[in-house]
Amino acid sequence: MVAAGDRLRYKIYPELDAGLSYAATYAAVEVVFADGTRLDGARDQYGQPADAAGQGAAKILYADQWNDVQIDLTAAAGRTIAELVLVVDAPDAGHEFAGWIDDVEVGPAPPEPDGSDLAAYVDTRRGTNASHDFSRGNTLPITAWPNGFNFLTPVTNASTHRWPYEYHRANNADNRPELQGLTFSHQPSPWMGDRDQLTIMPVAAAEPLGDPAERAAAFSHDDEIARPDVYAVRLANGVHAELAPTDHGAIFRFTFPADAPGRHLVFDTIDENGAFEYDGNALTGWVENGSEFGRTRMYCYGLFSTAPAAFGAAHGGRANARAASFGVPDVTLRIATSFIGVDQARHNLALELEGRTFDEIRAAANAIWNERLQVIRPEGATPPQLRTVYGNLYRLNLYPNSHFENAGTPDVPDYRYASPVLPTEGTATARETNAVVKPGKMYVNSGFWDTYRTAWPAYALFYPSLTAEFVDGFVQQYRDGGWIARWSSPGYADCMTGTSSDVSFADAYLKDVALPDPLATYDAGLRNATVAPAATEVGRKGVETGFFAGYVSTDTEESVSWSLEAYLNDFGLAAMATRLAADPSVPAERRAELLEEAEYLRRRSLNYVLLFDKSVNFFQGRRPDGTFAKSPADFDPEEWGGDFTETDGWNFAFHVAHDPRGLANLYGGPRGLGAKLDAFFSTPELAVKKGTYSIVIHEMVEAQAVRMGQFGFSNQPAHHIAWMYNYAGTPSKTQAIVREVLDRLYVGEQIGQGYPGDEDNGEMSAWYLFAALGLYPLRVGAPEYAIGSPLFPRAVVAPLGGRPFTITAANPEHPYVQELQVDGKQLPVASITHADLTAATQLDFTLGAEPSDWATLELPPALTTGDAVASPLVDLIPTDPDNPLFDDTSATEATVDQAVEWSLAAPAAPTLYTLTSGSAAGPSSWRLEASTDGTTWTVLDERADQSFRWPRQLRPFTIKNPGQYQHYRLTTATPTTLAQLELLH
Repeated sequence: MVAAGDRLRYKIYPELDAGLSYAATYAAVEVVFADGTRLDGARDQYGQPADAAGQGAAKILYADQWNDVQIDLTAAAGRTIAELVLVVDAPDAGHEFAGWIDDVEVGPAPPEPDGSDLAAYVDTRRGTNASHDFSRGNTLPITAWPNGFNFLTPVTNASTHRWPYEYHRANNADNRPELQGLTFSHQPSPWMGDRDQLTIMPVAAAEPLGDPAERAAAFSHDDEIARPDVYAVRLANGVHAELAPTDHGAIFRFTFPADAPGRHLVFDTIDENGAFEYDGNALTGWVENGSEFGRTRMYCYGLFSTAPAAFGAAHGGRANARAASFGVPDVTLRIATSFIGVDQARHNLALELEGRTFDEIRAAANAIWNERLQVIRPEGATPPQLRTVYGNLYRLNLYPNSHFENAGTPDVPDYRYASPVLPTEGTATARETNAVVKPGKMYVNSGFWDTYRTAWPAYALFYPSLTAEFVDGFVQQYRDGGWIARWSSPGYADCMTGTSSDVSFADAYLKDVALPDPLATYDAGLRNATVAPAATEVGRKGVETGFFAGYVSTDTEESVSWSLEAYLNDFGLAAMATRLAADPSVPAERRAELLEEAEYLRRRSLNYVLLFDKSVNFFQGRRPDGTFAKSPADFDPEEWGGDFTETDGWNFAFHVAHDPRGLANLYGGPRGLGAKLDAFFSTPELAVKKGTYSIVIHEMVEAQAVRMGQFGFSNQPAHHIAWMYNYAGTPSKTQAIVREVLDRLYVGEQIGQGYPGDEDNGEMSAWYLFAALGLYPLRVGAPEYAIGSPLFPRAVVAPLGGRPFTITAANPEHPYVQELQVDGKQLPVASITHADLTAATQLDFTLGAEPSDWATLELPPALTTGDAVASPLVDLIPTDPDNPLFDDTSATEATVDQAVEWSLAAPAAPTLYTLTSGSAAGPSSWRLEASTDGTTWTVLDERADQSFRWPRQLRPFTIKNPGQYQHYRLTTATPTTLAQLELLH
């Protein structure tokens, strides 16, 4: 008999049929009562119809994946269930279908958190039920301090730095997962790899088994507590292990069974690169392995609650594994880490762990997590929605990570860090790093290609004061090594396209984040935007010629991605330069320079038009000679790779988020943009056109699983696309598509799924948070948000250190905005500025079941304001491959001995010119002159006391009084070396 609070729960795995009918997703376990009737109108935990036809129509079940289905049976309390039946009810007959059912149960649902402890909503295993073949997050079950120095994670494979926790794979002969250790981790992504892993494993065998497979102990999710502030597991052998984090360390508590033949703690790492010893008082050691992108040695210092009865080599396994053996059943270990040395690790332990109990340390972690999580308080949210909101805030707050340590006291801190971006000096020892140790704070671990889209805007909105420290922590990389990492892991890595810290940090500055050093922040971006790097790990690729052609050519892999990302970053830097130029604290001479750079970068951000091929109606690559890479007959927008990063031409057809109106004009105007979007969302992704990839990569299969046409929401390049309908004059389509994503694609959170693809450093999480509030940072680098429709009846947003505001939604079961009022005033456009949002007290949405004409009469802001296609910058000087000054590459240079002259084919009126310095210092004084006849010269611009900050830097200069001239000359006060000279119009 059904009781109130009972639920039906089952797992279902519908196989994807060859005809892609998804017939097997029209399946459900249905309840038949003793009187022969069924449970009418039931819905699953996500609000979708629970019957077979309803499940299929809602597209709530992933094909070729396990799905968790839960149905509340409270409405049937007092009735008797006669049987449970499997029903398949596909709309079209004749399709073969197959699948699997498991874990069918009827019983009481566990209690939900009461909201007093927000960390209770977070299950850190969300996103771990994934792999390199198909991602539902590809995360680790991390317990940590927010933005902490370390992560702590259980591992089922203690010999890898990629996917160390795979509960769902590689089980033992009894089909049970086995724990091989509890590990200090620093993994930003399995694709980048972990580094400096230190593993601790309780072993209850007679001997201290060192081999990870031999010491492994079976466990169950049912016996885990996986939270941000604590991890605990009861192993099948009776051992109970618990840990709670501090910033630089952790406290471990182990309870061994009374009848255990032995009680050991084994200390290990993933290979032979590590060592551990015990001096009778403390455990010390070091590890150095895994991902090599700026990795340096990590040290540890630990204190046991009880002195080991023995300490020595483990039995079997790696030669460097060590074991501490105990004669008591309860052992507590306090351990801290350092990248500086053993003495600093001991100091970190004294600051964070000494004299504090397990419960006190856990309570401190719980308090800081609740402080971070309280920035969004939704009301009227369902349990899955609450798990998703707080699970996503948890992921957002894991990154970026502190890389600094306090060598002083809590009251008088002395922050230092072992730099991951400077070359090491000498040889690391067992007690001290060979990394250069510098004063200050550095932050690491952010893949800016991913995170610029939503994660950094989320930091700016929800955590503005913390964001200021984060930004400056990355600018410290520039101060040390000359560049900010494109993919900090923790140092420089040749990975992904775009220098998107540029627009991330500009966006924060424009949203009034009080950056400690805004000019240095801008300069770090300026170097990316004006200097071709000598190393591939930093800066922008292909810009030796790309700066002068206006695009990165196909000589560089993923050229379209490099180009379009560059235009977005130029846009953000231009806006930042404009605002810095208005700051009276900036020196006057620098303010004038900033204005020139702003104009140049703004104009250059419009160069996206150079890659638009009207003959195919898509962006595509251009060869060095300027011709498009493929003919209309050969170009296939569904083909992956090539000039596009991790996607196809369709998903880059809208990659002009900084100028959506300008993009619309390429397609014939707002209606043309709308038609292009309609085609995008109706053209299916078949995951067969692998293009330049040697295999069908996981992103292809995940994009197909989204089942929304070409919309590859499972990967970051697609994340802004649904919001572009706002610029087509049809915001209702944005609202409908975004609501479908929120309803369908963040599911499975209670079986380790929860994401439709890789959850990269909080980016996939931040997308949900913004969208659920009815907001989105579409034009990163502009202080504004696109408007969607809120998911909750009411949500209070309380930025940490900022003033709160409330978002309400009447009729939130519907997605379509009928009206929006901001503090009682109508907002008629689908956009709101950051200043207006943060100054507001309340945003009130009225939603409805049908689209309305709200925000259809006025388009949101963009760079382009009219119907004309944007005009790119044009160099008036013809390319001359034999002249290093005019060969359109900064890889060559020439000495200008006082004057260089040139003529154009016809008179023209340039408005800007650029000089690119050579390998030596650039010119300090010069005069640009023009003539109509080659005899009488007019001064167009004259400069003195100039400097070029870096070799081969491009600098733009404004011609204040342009005119029509055919002949030009540049005169320098002394001989100087230049790499390139342009006259731009």
